[in-house]
Amino acid sequence: MSENLDHLKRNHLLDLLFAGRFGIEIEEHRVQLGQPRLSQQPHSRQLGTRKTNPYFQTDFSESQEELVTAPKHASKDALAHLHELQTILSNELSEDEIIWPLSMPPHLNEDDVDFLLTHFERPWYQEYREELIARYGYYQHIMTGVHVNYSPADNLIDWFGSQHHIQSYPAAKNRLYFQIAQQVTGYRWLLTYLFGASPVTENRADNLPNNRLDIQPVRSWRASDFGFANRPEILVDYSDFETHIRQIRQYIANGDFYDKSEFYGPVRLKGPGEIEDLIQNGANYMEFRMFDTDPFSLDGISQTALSFLHLLIIDAIVNPQPWPKHTAEGARAFNHVVALAHPDEPLSSTATQHTHNLLTRLTEIVAVSPADLRDDFNQALDYAKTALDDPKQTIGARLASFIKNDSLTTYAVTRGQAILKARQQAKDNFVFVPKNLQKTYIQAHKLGFKTLMREDNHLQVTYDDKVWAFMSDEDLTQYLPNHVKK
Repeated sequence: MSENLDHLKRNHLLDLLFAGRFGIEIEEHRVQLGQPRLSQQPHSRQLGTRKTNPYFQTDFSESQEELVTAPKHASKDALAHLHELQTILSNELSEDEIIWPLSMPPHLNEDDVDFLLTHFERPWYQEYREELIARYGYYQHIMTGVHVNYSPADNLIDWFGSQHHIQSYPAAKNRLYFQIAQQVTGYRWLLTYLFGASPVTENRADNLPNNRLDIQPVRSWRASDFGFANRPEILVDYSDFETHIRQIRQYIANGDFYDKSEFYGPVRLKGPGEIEDLIQNGANYMEFRMFDTDPFSLDGISQTALSFLHLLIIDAIVNPQPWPKHTAEGARAFNHVVALAHPDEPLSSTATQHTHNLLTRLTEIVAVSPADLRDDFNQALDYAKTALDDPKQTIGARLASFIKNDSLTTYAVTRGQAILKARQQAKDNFVFVPKNLQKTYIQAHKLGFKTLMREDNHLQVTYDDKVWAFMSDEDLTQYLPNHVKK
């Protein structure tokens, strides 16, 4: 057992180590059946105002929905909330629409591209979007995926600060966050191996190699340097926090980044305001951006993936490894190699040994984990061990088996229809909400109210710092600031 893990155990602080808050963001396209094509139907007006709704937003294209869960105290709760949001969205789709279950979009013809570029309804995002098109083209930004947000318990940050003699809470927070970001980024290649799910692309694009058809299938186009990444000459290093921030700040000053959100690294430290605010006040949370959409999971990401990431985070806290610049750069380059390998290809012997060493550390962590997390942790470890021994068990290899004529279109349509049917016909999509409150609960999400199911079975909703609680369904429109009684 590591020294840090042993110290936390002896001082009865293990609960702090496993506590924290999780959130999930997923980007996914509405796709019209037939061709199929990126939907030309508008974003549903029933899903509130995209500028302010905390749950339902859209990204680069009008077809590109973005679902954002509330922060939760466990990853399984965040996943449950994501399922609820997916259900609400599914019930707002047009009759000819499905949610595309893959990170790589369907084939786009010239008319589709023209519609994508000329139809846009969010003026507050227009300038930034035009900058992105000029810098990257359109295709990169219609790749989709899953971001996982995480923040550790406040008291764990206090413990970390005391261990490293850091008196400033924001400084301790940034150092701990960066330590986690650095190490998880260093193992990105393993996440790509286990969970990469972009074996083919249906489209030509400037950022993809001309011989892409000869290369396919790969493990993950999206996770490679050809995927959702900054231009090749833009390198932000994870060797230390000060250098990392200085480089981002310099790219903003040079005009290479529109703002700090244009840094597309695998892990980002997030906080409101400018980069200086993040330094001064400390990050609010971390955003892990490595996951492709998993079509075998009903909601785009599995509990196995979330639990494995959680174990990597804890390992980074209690077993920090040295990540000098050459090691970090080597890990980044190796991720590209793993991403473009055939999905059936095993890891190299060196990478396999690194993985075995990691899994040994993770097993020690699972042994002292809370009982309510242990089953999910063990399932994540079992999957990793199985996939390490047999690459055909990885998500990417399983998905590649459905390729026909260099395309996953047939599979994606069939799977998208099956997922939609499952969501619309299920009777238990809102298992934590009493039936007599489900209409109000759904309406609250559409209107952008924050929600909380209290232990006394009251639904608490918040809007503009005003709070109400209900025991049965009620129309929430009357509580909106601009509501006019008739």
